Amino acid sequence: MIFFKPCYNDENKNEIIFEAIENEIVSGKCRLIFDENKAVVDFLSYSEDKPYLVEGLLKSAFNYAALKNYYMGYCVCDNIIPFLEKMNFIKADGVYYNDIPSILQGNCCKK
Repeated sequence: MIFFKPCYNDENKNEIIFEAIENEIVSGKCRLIFDENKAVVDFLSYSEDKPYLVEGLLKSAFNYAALKNYYMGYCVCDNIIPFLEKMNFIKADGVYYNDIPSILQGNCCKK
């Protein structure tokens, strides 16, 4: 079973790290930053043999942001562009974004 755990930064309340934990091993992480009126994922790492963690990490982070009343989600991670292009992200000026409800509806497995 995979668990997506938020880890809070006591020094910076606007930053949260989400860990993907599978069989008690951290197999992926992403950083969510709250920047005024938008939520930004600016870092995401995952085990290459577990690409399904990317979607789970993104959705966990943006779901958390929605619960904190953020409406727009942005992602600036170059290492996951193929995933972002398959999900409900819009690309403009090298940045992928959309409203969070649309991000949460998308998936990286659609054709």
